[in-house]
Amino acid sequence: MSPGKRKYRFIYFLLAGFSVAAAYFAIRTFRPPAKAAGLPDSSSVAAPVIAPDDKVHAGYAGSAACRDCHAAAFAKWQNSNHGLAERKISKVKDHAAFEPRQTLIHGKEKTEVFVDADGLAKILAQGRDRQEHAFTAVRVIGNNPLRQFLVPAPGGRMQAHDMALDPAKNEWFSVHGDDERGPGDWGHWTGQGMNWNSMCAACHNTRLRKNFEPKTNSYHTSMAEMSVGCEACHGPMKDHVEWQKKPPLSVHGKDPTLKPFSHDQATETCAACHARRAEITGDLVPGESFYDHFSLTVTDETETFYPDGQIHEENFEYTSFLSSRMHHAGVRCADCHDPHDNKPLAVGNQLCMNCHAGGSKFPAPVIDPQAHSHHGADSTGNQCVSCHMPTTTYMQRHPRHDHSFSIPDPQLTKDLNVPNACNRCHTDKDTDWAIAAKKRFYGDKPDRPSRTRALLIGSARRGEPRARVGLIGLLASQEIPAWKATACHLLTRWVLDPAASQALVQQLKHESPLVREAAVRALGTVTRENIASLRPTLQPLLDDPARSVRVAAAWALCDTLDLDTRAGKELCHMLDINADQPFGRMQLGQFAMMRGDNPTAIRQMRKAIELDPNSPPFHHDLAILLSTTGDPQGAANEMQEAVRLDPQNPEYQYSLALVWNELGFTAKSTAALEKTVEMVPSHARAWYNLGLARSSSNQPREAIAALRRGEAADPGDSSIPYARATIHARLGQKQEAMAAASRALQLRPDFAEARQLIDSLSR
Repeated sequence: MSPGKRKYRFIYFLLAGFSVAAAYFAIRTFRPPAKAAGLPDSSSVAAPVIAPDDKVHAGYAGSAACRDCHAAAFAKWQNSNHGLAERKISKVKDHAAFEPRQTLIHGKEKTEVFVDADGLAKILAQGRDRQEHAFTAVRVIGNNPLRQFLVPAPGGRMQAHDMALDPAKNEWFSVHGDDERGPGDWGHWTGQGMNWNSMCAACHNTRLRKNFEPKTNSYHTSMAEMSVGCEACHGPMKDHVEWQKKPPLSVHGKDPTLKPFSHDQATETCAACHARRAEITGDLVPGESFYDHFSLTVTDETETFYPDGQIHEENFEYTSFLSSRMHHAGVRCADCHDPHDNKPLAVGNQLCMNCHAGGSKFPAPVIDPQAHSHHGADSTGNQCVSCHMPTTTYMQRHPRHDHSFSIPDPQLTKDLNVPNACNRCHTDKDTDWAIAAKKRFYGDKPDRPSRTRALLIGSARRGEPRARVGLIGLLASQEIPAWKATACHLLTRWVLDPAASQALVQQLKHESPLVREAAVRALGTVTRENIASLRPTLQPLLDDPARSVRVAAAWALCDTLDLDTRAGKELCHMLDINADQPFGRMQLGQFAMMRGDNPTAIRQMRKAIELDPNSPPFHHDLAILLSTTGDPQGAANEMQEAVRLDPQNPEYQYSLALVWNELGFTAKSTAALEKTVEMVPSHARAWYNLGLARSSSNQPREAIAALRRGEAADPGDSSIPYARATIHARLGQKQEAMAAASRALQLRPDFAEARQLIDSLSR
């Protein structure tokens, strides 16, 4: 589970979405009934059901059916973190944490845990109505290193309380750490960020169907089996179990019901839960392609991953692994992990030495750990994972190994603030010490491809124009699909550039759906306004073999898309499956806006804000909508709220400046632009608009200075030197005006205004 996480990807294709029909249904919030015990009526709480008899789950036999024939695997699984991923609360296993009664303090919130007179585990906490209620804990999710407790709520909901248990210490703690969440906040335990049905259940149970009903704002969640059972990974096995029961077994031969998975199919089954990804179908069947059910989050323009691909936000393992040289060499999850007990197949360095001692089926260099590490044999620094798989702790108690198998590079720490394994251990030393130590041990290798790539990604994130050429080169030279996808996403900023656009078009035929989808998404940002010629190029992708690519193409072309086509229906389904989340409302608003239905778009954005009033992107997008529909004052109000919530976001400052300018408040616009360029000195358009604002305030010299900064930041933007030329002309500086106008015309030969200015100055 990723509790209360509000780190959205700020791109058009968000984590989840809604159907067109859902736009017209109201949404209600969870408010526990005001009863003495603070518990919902049984009539208002529909517990998730295990439904083996319905059509979807009829093919499942349950893990118990596997025990007799697969006793060893069953024994490993039964008490593993998969086997105990979710269960009913147990007096034997859980009541010790509730007895004696304890008072837990997190920030300003007080929570009490106790066992009542009826022997029920209770959590006395503040509900969404800001009143205290005694909630009954009915289920546990997670096993080690932490456990969270679920309480029922109206509309078939279950909510995960943020006060979790560290079973090793029998200690309660908040999964949010120092971050406080109040009632009404998306990440508060009563909010949608801690909703089990949407945020936890799919990866803690077997073949779960969320079944959200927008009309009634309720869930009818069902599953084949509680917890991650055998069939969560192997798929429905009822036919296999029944075949095995047919006597005599000796004459049966090979079971025709079994379809063994390939190495890649098995790994993609792991990825369904061990990846940060967007849901496309909400119903994965093991063995089916990951890219028919999910849109994978990769290293991109956000801070989700560090520029070198190391995990930053809560990302789980798959993207980093997919980006690694190990995966590219053919290594898969089951080569290192026993899938039944989740443990490594060997202890310590021996796991890595299975390949790196020589003689492996994989092309792995031979390594002597002690000579390579320059640490003593018994030192932590001599462990391969310490340097190449450092841990990051999530949810306050869950350390996870980075699976990018990155090379520690303290120089990147200095250049990009990327963490390095040396200083993770040697916390008493600084980065310069680590740089010197690495150079002493390994020499100076400034041209290492991983460093070059990370520096390029850092440059692209800063919007530096020189990164465009590097990204085009990365697309041409990179062999690992995940990094090609990264280059595609980062090129979105320059997609109007012909060379960048052409490089992206070439990736539409790449063999990896991850790359094709990324290219579609980048190109799709411009089809509506700028490059009509790309529509025929993207049209064939509506019939791509991978559903993730088809949905991305449908989104890119959604303003004219026939929703009755396969891709149109798949897009609407994707938009429907998360009609309960605020980011889904945001996406539905974007969908309505692109379909030309601004009133619905505004309504959906307001619903997103109702569900999460403290998320700045929602206020920002609503401001854009209000501005385009003739409500600049409403836009200003929303942009001010976005800036209040995230004052260090330069794009919000920039957007606020544009709104102030629209309202005629030049001084306020100038101040916001000055804040923008202070935060991002390379923000060319902010310098451009600052130049125009200063010019309108009769500050021509200051305006020229701002425009020169803009030209330096983006030498390829013809509008900036042209704006400077007009100011020089007004000041009577003919030579400077001619030079600036000529520069604009050189950049854009069809720039009629620049040509006219040159002609007028030549007379």
